[in-house]
This record gives sequence, structure tokens and C-alpha cells, in this order.
Amino acid sequence: MMRRLPSSLHRLVGDKRGAAAIEFAILSLPLFMLIFGILELAAMFFVDTALDAAVHKSARLIRTGQAAEKATSLATFKAEVCANMVYLLNCESNLLVVANVVSDISAASGMMPADSDGNVKITESFNIGYGSDYVLVQAFLPWSPVVKLYSLSSQTFVDGSYVLGAAVLFRNEPF
Repeated sequence: MMRRLPSSLHRLVGDKRGAAAIEFAILSLPLFMLIFGILELAAMFFVDTALDAAVHKSARLIRTGQAAEKATSLATFKAEVCANMVYLLNCESNLLVVANVVSDISAASGMMPADSDGNVKITESFNIGYGSDYVLVQAFLPWSPVVKLYSLSSQTFVDGSYVLGAAVLFRNEPF
């Protein structure tokens, strides 16, 4: 024989009034993580693209000989890069720049800004060379995540900030 459920239990099982709230609660965490992840990536790519454009624009001063004429220093070059970026918060104090003359263009390679423990291993330098020299300009900008839910990059510093980078390799015009 089949037993009937008590009427109070039957009403509880059949009640669907809170179903939407429970479904939203279950799906909200993945939804918000996806939204914040998209926002984090968008902000990071926006700043990285601005850094890349600013380094290319500022490196043109070296390439054309204007930096040599004005005896541009590392601090002045960093200020120029930061002036060409939309991202302005602590740019000059956080930006790390390495500009070196490359004697063999086939051996030119980028540098890793952090060691395996996440410590900064960049030694800033600013050697812009002379006319017809090949110069590699690299800029690195630590970028603190907007939402610290998860890491989007394998290259991070000890404090959890990402390493955004830009590089340009060119040959100086004869000057």
C-alpha cells in the first residue's frame, strides 16, 4: 500500500515560491567571478596597450636622435613615457626602464622582470647609443589587480602585482 504524505509535508514539497532566489544564490558566485574576471582583464589589457603605445612613441625620441641632442636622462625618459600614457597613478615611481645598445641583433632578447620567487631582478639602465646603433628599449610596469580573486598571469611580483611589459627594438637614425 502506498502511504500518503502528510498535508503539511505535501504543501512544503509543492511550494515553489523561493525557487528563483535559491537558483540565483547558486549561480551568482560564478556569474560575479566571471564579470569581475572580464573587468580585470579589460583593465589590464587597456593599461598594457597604453604602455606599449607610450614606449613606442617615446622610443622615437631615441631613434631620431632627439634624446641624444637634449642629453635625456632615465628619469626624463620615464616621465615622457608616463606623459604618453592614460594611466597616470604613480607611473614614474613604478615604471622600470632598460635601454641598451645591442651589438648582435640576432642575439637580442627580452629579460624576465622577476625571479622564480617573485622578486624584482631588473637593473634599470639607459644607454641610447649613437647613430646607426641597434637599441632595445624595455619597460615594465607593476599592475596591482583591481579584483584580487585569482591570478591572471604567471609572472607576478611578491606583492601579487602583475608585470606589464613593452619592448621596442630599432636602429638609430644616423645623427
